[in-house]
Amino acid sequence: MDERHPEYPLLFSPLQVGPLTLKNRIVNSAHQTGFARRGAYTDQLVEYHRERAEGGAALIVSQATSVTGDYLDLYNSDDSVVPAYQAVAAAVGRYGAFYSAELFHPGSQSEYTGRGAEVFVAPSSVPASYLGGRWRVAHALTEAEILAIVDSFAAAARRCREGGLSGIELHFAHGNLVEQFMSPRTNLRRDDWGGELENRLRFAQMIARAVREAAGPDLAVGARMTAAGLDQGELDDMDMAEIIGTVGTWELLDYVSLTMGHYTDALNTARNIPNMTFAPGLWQKYGRQVKNVIDVPVFLVGRVNHPRTAEDLLEAGACDAVVMARGLIADPHLPEKARTGRTSRIRPCIGAMNCMDSLEAGHGIRCIHNPRVGHELDLPEEVEPAADGRRVVVVGAGPAGLEAARVAAVRGNQVTVLERENKVGGQARVASRTPGRGELSSLVDWLEQECGVLGVDIRTGVEATAGALADLHPELVVVATGATYAAGPTPDAGFKDPAVQKLHVDVRVVGIDEALRGELTGRVVVFDAVGDWPGFNAARVLAEKGCEVRYLTPEPYAGAAIEVTNWRLEYQALSERGVDFMAVTQIVGSEPSALVVRRGYTRATQLLTDVDTLVWIGAPMPNASMNELLAVADAVVVTVGDAYAPRSIEQAILDARLSLSQA
Repeated sequence: MDERHPEYPLLFSPLQVGPLTLKNRIVNSAHQTGFARRGAYTDQLVEYHRERAEGGAALIVSQATSVTGDYLDLYNSDDSVVPAYQAVAAAVGRYGAFYSAELFHPGSQSEYTGRGAEVFVAPSSVPASYLGGRWRVAHALTEAEILAIVDSFAAAARRCREGGLSGIELHFAHGNLVEQFMSPRTNLRRDDWGGELENRLRFAQMIARAVREAAGPDLAVGARMTAAGLDQGELDDMDMAEIIGTVGTWELLDYVSLTMGHYTDALNTARNIPNMTFAPGLWQKYGRQVKNVIDVPVFLVGRVNHPRTAEDLLEAGACDAVVMARGLIADPHLPEKARTGRTSRIRPCIGAMNCMDSLEAGHGIRCIHNPRVGHELDLPEEVEPAADGRRVVVVGAGPAGLEAARVAAVRGNQVTVLERENKVGGQARVASRTPGRGELSSLVDWLEQECGVLGVDIRTGVEATAGALADLHPELVVVATGATYAAGPTPDAGFKDPAVQKLHVDVRVVGIDEALRGELTGRVVVFDAVGDWPGFNAARVLAEKGCEVRYLTPEPYAGAAIEVTNWRLEYQALSERGVDFMAVTQIVGSEPSALVVRRGYTRATQLLTDVDTLVWIGAPMPNASMNELLAVADAVVVTVGDAYAPRSIEQAILDARLSLSQA
């Protein structure tokens, strides 16, 4: 059915991809979720895909699925996957969407999860790493082992067909095994599998042919391919255009899905999963280039987080379909909201990278402001209205307070928000004023908008006094007053070192709020007790204002609590602005215009001279100022977010959602 929309006529037009007719041009990208268990689908993983089909994506592509059962967390290596494929295909198909499996072998670039001694394989024994982690030197595959892997792809394709899937995507990108054969940097062979381009492509061609034959005519077969390497000496855009054009001459594929970079280090990962410092739709030129060398549809990824970006890419001829991962993590109903004229209601992906952070921590993906992600089975898509509405007052309009107000209003309550500042947003709004962090404001803007739609009365510049509360006659008070950062060393700062607990500093000391105003000058030391974003934000603001900045932290390295791809980009930005990093460093004393520090877990101290100002960033502490006031209140009191216990924005919003879902 043609679903053309006047604002997005291309995005909601059908597309023929081999035997499939996609109802629109939105593809839910293959991406790791962490929801599989012991190599198999779970009910949560099926529900995760089902919701994105319900939300309107035309094609759902599974996460990378190992054909040998040794790598990452989802396998297609025996027939046990067939019933799971049948279940997920049925769940997705109810909404007119198609489901495809992305088949891959990572070679030397992945996490090993198989039995026995850890082993990685590659075309040649060259040093490699994964996300900049532990190094490994892979076993160089023999020809018999190469042919066995080709057979594994064919067997996996047969299972896809028997499982009732609509398609197969061959993962020939991101530095995985097939691309390792393509690149002369990782393929040093001198036999029929290396050397000239024809030999380096032989592995890919054999896989494509074997999969095509095993899949049969009713499945679409495509390949995910890298449009260009991002490091000097890698296959560049012209090299990859030649390779992709050659692959097209085989006439074995129904589409090509373009991506960028690989996962061997944090910088490449940061660029192929771009955060909020990158512009949306940033890989447009590569899509246009590849469309000139191949005759099948071209899909394109790259911060496609809004239907307007998607329509612009299609209109520019950069692709035939857009590929979204994080946009549909943040709001799985983005396609339907756009198609039905509710674009403004789309919960925006802001590129905060909480999804990646949680995945790398082993928890499965999460989203900074979609609390349902990772809770598909235990948290409803939306809360149910209450039988009898109550008068609810929310104190504090940061992310937790706004989410609490939104959920309470959905439940049918009469909600008033009291915020002492003149603008909503709390610490998220403050952080959004830091260079490179601007999209954080979109999070609170969306929450404020949704509260407005639901009739929430938000009163800014109002202190929650006893009188103000009494005038509202609340039956439920939600305390969302957030956390505060001490503006200097205090005995309760949480440090075990007695010297720090009793520390008296002779130099001028300020807190994070004053530092972020950007009014400091001269030589500044930023002491960051926890190694998280506030310390980096302060250093960035001060460095860009021309201060000479030294960043100290007791953590093993600067920014130790920050997700690795965000950290890699921000560490570089701070280094380029002259910030001097001193990790494993504790302040233990001071002299006029100087600090006494202890470094490297030793007892020895040294003097940091020429210090004009010390910015002290200790661990945040709950703002409990409302407790005494509410102790005598004739109302139910619920405390959420950082006011309950300081955590991330993601956790604060989830806390508010869970706490108010039954209010």
